[in-house]
Amino acid sequence: MVVCEHALMGSGGEHARLWVAAGSPQVDLLAARFERFAFDRHSHEELSVGVIEQGAEGLHMAGGKVVVPAGQLVVLNPGQVHTGFAADESGWRYRMFYFDTALVGELARERLGAADVWFPETAVQDATLFARLRHVHREQEHAGDPLTAESLLLDGLGALLRRHARTGRVSAVGTPHDVRRGPDLARQLLHDRWTEPVTVAELSAAAGMPRASLITAFRQAYGLPPHAYLLRLRANRARRLLLTGQRPAEVAAATGFADQSHLTRVCKRYFGVTPGAIRP
Repeated sequence: MVVCEHALMGSGGEHARLWVAAGSPQVDLLAARFERFAFDRHSHEELSVGVIEQGAEGLHMAGGKVVVPAGQLVVLNPGQVHTGFAADESGWRYRMFYFDTALVGELARERLGAADVWFPETAVQDATLFARLRHVHREQEHAGDPLTAESLLLDGLGALLRRHARTGRVSAVGTPHDVRRGPDLARQLLHDRWTEPVTVAELSAAAGMPRASLITAFRQAYGLPPHAYLLRLRANRARRLLLTGQRPAEVAAATGFADQSHLTRVCKRYFGVTPGAIRP
């Protein structure tokens, strides 16, 4: 197993650790405490589930501001754009799970009979599940047995699915399919060429839409304008490479960043951690 630890920039009692779950490369884990640090608008490709242990976390999202106090869970669907900041003067301490989409689909098919699932609530009040997931996460920090560690993760994810998931795909409310087609085509181009420079003109041509209209429609569909979406895409790809133990300079070059310092700044803004302290 590869365990990678990232050092947080900052002062006081702020700290963060990000690593790959023992025996389960499909799950990343974060344990952190933040006081003044705030995340930029971003999203994750994975299902993100957090246990708020102290203080309160605030999030700005499409539906408005959400505050998740200690004792509750924060649940973010893949691609759900959000920020993160201290909603309590003492900051917040929390533990996050990042569950790979394929793993979520596999368990959802077994437990719910459908691979496509989503979660309607960002702040989830469920004391039983909170205690269970908190225990699961704590056990991952000192897991010596990969079989036990992975079994705990699968049981915890299964419980979350049974208690709070909805089946079916989420679609943009009030957005007809023909209106989404242009942004979808532009998005596909970004995914196909995520390591390359891409121009608005190229996206416009792929989408069959005027440039200004495309940028507005893309933001409405995905919560971010195309340039920010591409940066998020590169950051998420970089994070995966960093968690395999690759050197930051190599990762920066492989994922389309200008240099290692650019990658470092983006990691701080999106993940709250720096890539430089990663060790296999």
